[in-house]
Amino acid sequence: MPKVIWYFRKRQPIGHFSIENSFRELLPHFADSEWEIEWREASWFSTGIFNRLKIALEARRLQADIIHITGDIHFAALFLWGRKVVLTVHDLGFLEEARGVKGWLMKKLWLDEPLRRCARVVAVSEATKRSILAQTRYPADHIEVIPTLIPSHFTRRTRLPENPKPILLHIGLAPNKNLRGHAEAIAGMEVKLRIIGEPSAADHQMLQSLGIDYEWRSRLTDEQMQEAYATSDLLLFCSTLEGFGMPILEAKAVGLPVITSDLSPMNEVGAGWAVCVAPCDLDAMRSAIQRGLEVPASSNVIASGMPSDAASVHVESYARVLSDR
Repeated sequence: MPKVIWYFRKRQPIGHFSIENSFRELLPHFADSEWEIEWREASWFSTGIFNRLKIALEARRLQADIIHITGDIHFAALFLWGRKVVLTVHDLGFLEEARGVKGWLMKKLWLDEPLRRCARVVAVSEATKRSILAQTRYPADHIEVIPTLIPSHFTRRTRLPENPKPILLHIGLAPNKNLRGHAEAIAGMEVKLRIIGEPSAADHQMLQSLGIDYEWRSRLTDEQMQEAYATSDLLLFCSTLEGFGMPILEAKAVGLPVITSDLSPMNEVGAGWAVCVAPCDLDAMRSAIQRGLEVPASSNVIASGMPSDAASVHVESYARVLSDR
């Protein structure tokens, strides 16, 4: 039986990690397959040059027919010459955030060189695939688009929240998450912003200067994330860049209305039900929020967006990647 190692970044003791959760949904479906799947986690956190070097060397020592680097730690493929390697790319946001020499180095170590070792690449969206093709010469026919699978622990809420004032959920504090844009759009509105993440001193100052009523939570368990969604009134997710946009589907599964970006892939993930606006258009965002909060309460519970056979479809696509190497 061919053996595949799924090699993951080292996970923090507690937190919300869509990469691991999505692969965990797939794992049971391989129990009766032709593939033996082994779950391995890096022994060090992806911080500093020495830890990352040790991660890459550890990946080199893995023994399997195929080594699948599941995301984030792309550089783990650097020493995998002559090996059968699959890499999942979630987004290329790191290229947007790094400039100059640092940006050049990150592109080499996180993208160009790892892709040279890969037999196949999995992109979580068509937008991510387009980004890879725009940034590299990697062959398009070696890239398989397999959307991230929503974890089953997100379940539809059974009742609507009764908050003193509407709670708008904001997830993440990387620059692309558009916290300032969200804050400027809701300034003066009678709403509370619920932030998932740990705001910086500059974030606190900005929010306070705009008079935003807000709260923040971090390092939540899966159960706490379910609760955060279920007790909010609306997800505000007008990011400027995403590889997929998992919170959009997580919110949909729980039954939370969504306002997201009109950029790809977010407008594709939310097509047909989420409200999409330009992340830089504060007036449009504000109007969308106001309309979203005016919707009759009975229509605010949205049916789950993941078909019952979604995992099976993902497994079929993934098996095709493993077989065509």
